[in-house]
Amino acid sequence: MEQPYTLEPYQRCGLASLGLAALRAEYPGLSWHTLGGHFRSSQPFWAAIGANVPGGYEQRGVCSHVTSS
Repeated sequence: MEQPYTLEPYQRCGLASLGLAALRAEYPGLSWHTLGGHFRSSQPFWAAIGANVPGGYEQRGVCSHVTSS
């Protein structure tokens, strides 16, 4: 998934939370990263959708197998 976005009329309706919950249910134990950095303005989003996720969602270093080239 790259650059996920929800149109303004549908923001804060829980769609992203439901989508990520479905992914976690279908692939338990899987971890992933988003490309690029998390914008400061998106921190409340990541905090909200990670509220009931063990470990939550947080920005971490890039995996060693990922290169910038």
